[in-house]
Amino acid sequence: MATIATTTQSVDPSSAEEFELAGPLSVNIKPILESVAGKLTDDEIDQWFVGFARANEGRGFYLELTADGELVINPMVNLHGGIAEAEGIGSLVIWSREHGGLTLSSRAIVRLPDGTRVEPDLSWLSPEQIAELGPVLPRTVTVCPAFVGEIMSESDRLPPLQRKMERYMANGALLGWLIDPYRRRVYVYRPEVAVAVLEDPESVSGDPVMAGFVFEVRQRIFALYETDAE
Repeated sequence: MATIATTTQSVDPSSAEEFELAGPLSVNIKPILESVAGKLTDDEIDQWFVGFARANEGRGFYLELTADGELVINPMVNLHGGIAEAEGIGSLVIWSREHGGLTLSSRAIVRLPDGTRVEPDLSWLSPEQIAELGPVLPRTVTVCPAFVGEIMSESDRLPPLQRKMERYMANGALLGWLIDPYRRRVYVYRPEVAVAVLEDPESVSGDPVMAGFVFEVRQRIFALYETDAE
């Protein structure tokens, strides 16, 4: 069986410094992926990628892999970003307990149908998608969640995030939110519909994909960044 070779170096955690990034950095590893094309299954590539990502936990960044062979090295979010993710995930968890489906962690690795491996900030699987995956969820979720959301961080630029949202929709997402807390703006994505831009909304509705889910974005996310804007 073919394997993807990687070189690792043992580092003393007590002396290791985090790898600091001003913004996302991409590395083209398409030649490596092409060299194992047809030799490794998608599940085997998932196993390699999960192991690679886990081996680099705690170093100040997380990894994603696009269908085009770009390994994206993303800086970890700051305190506000972490709280914003927790607010969104917490609200989804509470709603899904009553209405069904499954809210994923922001560190869950999702493999999209086109081969992209991503870690959405917010994501929810419908009951139908859970049934498709079976009783035991794999380490990599192999369907595009019905709902996905991204929260812009201080190191993000808008165009790459917009392209990421478009990729979600092209791969089967039914609803997507791109939340920009700095401009107090939410971009709402739906299949085959123009992106709706909400200016400083008090809340955002998940209808009809997540019927009855209303997220109080102004209070739960925008308010976190008010002191930074002053």
